[in-house]
Order: sequence, then C-alpha cells, then structure tokens
Amino acid sequence: MKYKLAIDAYIARRSAEDASYNYRTLVAFSAGVTMAEDETWHSDWGPQPSKDDEFTEANMNPGAGADLAAAFKGDTYKIMLVANKFQTGFDQPLLSAMYVDKKLSGVAAVQTLSRLNRTHRTAGGEQKRKTFVIDFTNKPEDIKAAFEPYFKNATLETETDPYVVVHLANKLAQAGIYTEDDVRKVAELWVTRKGNNALSAAISPAQHDFRRRYARAIEEEDKVTLQALDLFRKDVSTYVRLYDFMSQIVDYGDPYMEMLSIFLRLLEKVIAESAWAADVDLSDVVLVGVKHNKAIPVDISLVGDGQLKGISAAGTGTKKEPKYVALQVVIDKMNDLFGAETFAEYQIREFVQGLVQRLLADPNLIKQTKVNSKKQFLESQDFQAAVTEAVADNQDAHNTIADYFFTDGPAINSIIVALADAFYEAAVDQQVDS
Repeated sequence: MKYKLAIDAYIARRSAEDASYNYRTLVAFSAGVTMAEDETWHSDWGPQPSKDDEFTEANMNPGAGADLAAAFKGDTYKIMLVANKFQTGFDQPLLSAMYVDKKLSGVAAVQTLSRLNRTHRTAGGEQKRKTFVIDFTNKPEDIKAAFEPYFKNATLETETDPYVVVHLANKLAQAGIYTEDDVRKVAELWVTRKGNNALSAAISPAQHDFRRRYARAIEEEDKVTLQALDLFRKDVSTYVRLYDFMSQIVDYGDPYMEMLSIFLRLLEKVIAESAWAADVDLSDVVLVGVKHNKAIPVDISLVGDGQLKGISAAGTGTKKEPKYVALQVVIDKMNDLFGAETFAEYQIREFVQGLVQRLLADPNLIKQTKVNSKKQFLESQDFQAAVTEAVADNQDAHNTIADYFFTDGPAINSIIVALADAFYEAAVDQQVDS
C-alpha cells in the first residue's frame, strides 16, 4: 500500500514535468489494511489518514473494477504492486520487469520469477525480447539454488532394450497360471466383442488358479510363494504398460504379444489386491433387524391413443439464481459422499446452509469477495481455514458430518471448492440486497 502511494506520488511529479509520462498503477491484495499511528507518512502521499481509515483494492484502484488481472491487460495500467496475490499463477505475457523486495526461496522463488517467462508478440509481430529482475533482498546464490534443480540435463546411460517385453512375456508364462490357449481364446473374444460374460468365463481359469495359490500360501504361511505371486501380479501390470509404450516404436512382428497384452490387461483387474481378499467367515453374524419403509404408491398404468405435442417454443426455460444452484451443488456432493442411507437430505441441507450462514458473518471473507473475482476467491487458502474453524464451532450440530472436514478424505477438496462457490454467490447476493 505504501509502495503504491509512493510510486503514484513520483508519477504525479514526473507527469507534471512531462505530459507523456502518463503511467498508472494497480495494487493487489486481499481484505484491507490500516495505518498504525506511528507509521511513517510523507506529505506528498496526500492527507495523512486516521487509524480507522481502511485501504482496500477498491479505494486504491479507482475505476479499475474488481478483476485486476483483466484491467492489467489493457493499455491504461503499466505497473502492478503485489504481496502474495498474483505472485504465483499469474499468466500475463506482457510482463517484462520485476522488482523484488521480499525474501524468496525454493519453489516460491521459481514460481514468482517465472511470471516473466511468457513469450509475447506485439500487434506488429515483434517478439518481446527483454525481461529483467531487479532484486533488492535475495542473494544470487539463493536464487540459483532455487532454480538449479529444474535446469539439470537428463541423459540416458544406455539404450532401451526393445526385447525386455519379450523376456517379461517368457517370465510370466513360466509361472504356469495361464496357457497359450487361454490367451488366444480371450483375445479372440475381445476382438470379436463377444461381451463381458464370455470374457469373464474365459479369464476365470487363470483368475481362480491365482486365487487358489494365494489362499493356500496364506494358509500355509508360505512367504516364498506369496512373494512370487505378488511379483507375478506386478509383472502383469509392467507388461501391460511396457508393451503399450514399446509397441508404438517397435514392430515385434508377433501377433501373440498383442494377444497377451489384451489377456493380461483383463487379468490385471481380477487379480489386483483391491479385487480379491481372503474369504470372510460370516457364520456367526446374526441379523438383528431390518427396517422397511413404504414409499408413496405411483400409478404407471399405460393408456393408448396418446397425442404427442409438437415443438411450440424453444429457449423458454428460466434461469435459476446462481446462489441456489451453487448451494445445491454442495448438498449433492455431500449426499454423494455420505449416501442417502446415512443422513436424510434435509439434515445435510441444514448443515450446509448453517455453515454458509456462519461464514457470511465473517467480514474478512465478505471483503475478499468484493476485491477478488470468483476464480481468485476459489483459490483462496483463507477460505479453507475459515471453513475448518466454522465447522469446529458448529460441530455439535452433527458430529459425523463435521468430523469429515478434519480428515484428508478424497472428496473434501472438491466439497470446499463447491462451498466457496456457494459462499461467493451468497455474499454477492447479500451485497446486492443491502
């Protein structure tokens, strides 16, 4: 913020001397900042603000609009001042110079300085030739160390042996889990598209032989056999991947190798660890209760002599409000996660709506929706932290749902992104209403 004020003051002085010096600046940051009472203030920055005066993107970039990235594409603004916002992930090929006054290290240094490496041609076809960085803070050796891992040469010590695939095929055959006839039969069924039932029946002898051997090895605690079978399973996957790659380059001239690729691709799925486990003894499991819910009866009787309506209009559907659409996306994702058997839809709806309302009470988040595009807001780390805090505060509402937000569940990121979208639409709608 102080850099913005100082640079604007400098530009004002220069433009008073030279009318062609008409640069304008943008400053990018989330939320708002205030000046401390003992903060240094220069008279050419304008009237000194009180401790309650807040500086925001909106009041420091008058006329630029909410999307600063879009504003920076035009001819009006030549300089952008950033802290964390736009420091990484900002794809603007017009960037040609960077002045660094903060500590950078590791991948952050690479991502930040690489904002300048986009190529660009002018309307006249001239290529952008010069980019440069003036760094006031970092040591050259630190920047070199950050970039060095990405500029190492990659060389091959030896040539790839195309016959590795042949050797692997021979090794797999020696296990005796399938025969050549098994392979040819499955491949023929696959090529002639005989259907899943026929393929399952044809692959089952090899599948069952593998399972029998594995189960016997577990029962007898035969670690040598278990290790051999696990290695067989890995070799099957290796052959499939290696043949797919090498056959694009090498003509092996043997149709059987293609057939084997088809066979092993199907076998891989049915002998994978996730596809099979030892039998579970359910003999002592007792069913203690079954609940039946009677649904509303529906009459689906068919009647003849119906009349079809012709097309009388198109494009007459009404658009749903974005805030309701976005909220429903979150609810649908939560329903998919927990399943209809775990919670009634109204329970998940109440949880999600309560969470959004709690987040709407956070003035910092509301402020961020005012100064960020939706895309920028969805990428905010602040929102994820706010969600976690809001869930913790509201955990008593439904522990089972809330607990999921404190795990590394595979669906949590997509739910939080959808939640951010719903919050953004609700916050924008709230601003319009107010």
